[in-house]
Amino acid sequence: MKNLIIKIIGIALLLLSTSCSKESCSYVTNCVENEPEGYMVTTQSSNTYSSVGKIYKTTYNSNAPVGGDWNDSSLGANQIQSIQPAMWTYTDIGLVFGIALDNSKGVYLSATNVYEHLWPFVALSTYGPAGSAGIYYTDISTPTSTNTTIPLVKTGSTSTPNTVGTAFIPNSGIGTGNSIGNIAYDKTNNQLFATNLEDGRIYRIDTTTGIVKSIFDPFVIDNAIDGLAPQGEQLWGIGVLNEAGKTYVYFARTVTFLPLVNWASNPGTKEIWSIELDSNGEFLATEVGATKLFNDTPSSSKKEVPNVLGTQAIVSDIAFSCSGRMLLAEKGHPHESLVLEYVKSGATWIPGNNFYVGNYAAGDNSAGGVDYGSRENLGSFTPDDIVWSTGNYLNAAPNIMYGVQGMSASGNSPLLLPNSTTDLFIDYNSVYGTSDKGGHGDVEIFDSSCPCNKK
Repeated sequence: MKNLIIKIIGIALLLLSTSCSKESCSYVTNCVENEPEGYMVTTQSSNTYSSVGKIYKTTYNSNAPVGGDWNDSSLGANQIQSIQPAMWTYTDIGLVFGIALDNSKGVYLSATNVYEHLWPFVALSTYGPAGSAGIYYTDISTPTSTNTTIPLVKTGSTSTPNTVGTAFIPNSGIGTGNSIGNIAYDKTNNQLFATNLEDGRIYRIDTTTGIVKSIFDPFVIDNAIDGLAPQGEQLWGIGVLNEAGKTYVYFARTVTFLPLVNWASNPGTKEIWSIELDSNGEFLATEVGATKLFNDTPSSSKKEVPNVLGTQAIVSDIAFSCSGRMLLAEKGHPHESLVLEYVKSGATWIPGNNFYVGNYAAGDNSAGGVDYGSRENLGSFTPDDIVWSTGNYLNAAPNIMYGVQGMSASGNSPLLLPNSTTDLFIDYNSVYGTSDKGGHGDVEIFDSSCPCNKK
């Protein structure tokens, strides 16, 4: 009996040790995730990897080796299991960055030029059959195999600036960096949102047909001239927040940015904005005629974070926890890009916990993708207790790893040693060294159905 009591106390202490220390948490002890809950989806450049995306079974992460490579084949049965969709290749769908996951088993991937644009030593961009604004859909109907990946949205002519009612997004592909910024799924209204770097607009998309349902142009109305939108009009990261019974679309605006020039001394200007949706999932903004094209007004979109803390990089990804905390991931120079968290204090977003990615410089090695994920312990799950980020030079010993890093949601240390004893790492190909630099993309985790338990 005494040994049993000691064991129970030990389990309780272990659960508490994985908790967030800066916020009050209660723990779910009888909630189980069903596949693909907890699965991780990643994207990457094909110059280093044989595919442009992969799925990892990160659900049962208590088996992961802390400080080591979870993808190391020498782990045997404890090596992380992965799924490689057959058509997630450079030849079949081109390069992709953005990821969105729906309420069931659907994965959406969006075309990109971000790897070449922000770190031009990686690969020349090639788009797939859907073109420079293409969005692809894959149904992972079983956890060990995938169905055919299909183009959901295709690139349309920029001479037709309003594509509502069609399955096209206008994008010429002209200009370094021109493509889709990122995509986000709206669980409340079962719809997809995409930022388009050609015209600085957000597209609201039917997830079944790919039909564009409406368009939001938050700043200057686009002039329909071919090429990348000017700075101040470029929208990158995007996320959907459900708060107090209302739904908001958050998006990142790059005001000034000079890639590969004065990274540390000229950080540029980045802002986070939001637009509220009505009860039908439509933009609450001013419609331009009866066209389902909406323009910004002072009473519609809101500047949520006027000057994002960070470095000379763009905010390429936005993620929210079930309790409404906001993560931002930067992408730019491999060693001058941050992961940032903001939390609401009244109506104002203020900096949250600190997250340091990688074992180089000051932990500013974000590769542009971030998400919250559940922590598993003895078969039970604590939602949003891990922050996952793609990154460069994640750990130096015993191997130099590039891929994704898992950190406690309460934050981690800017120093290597503490992180080596607390954080999780997945090297995408377990070919250790620096040849993978700059070639990593987004990361998304299938949401847990366990109740949100962070206050």
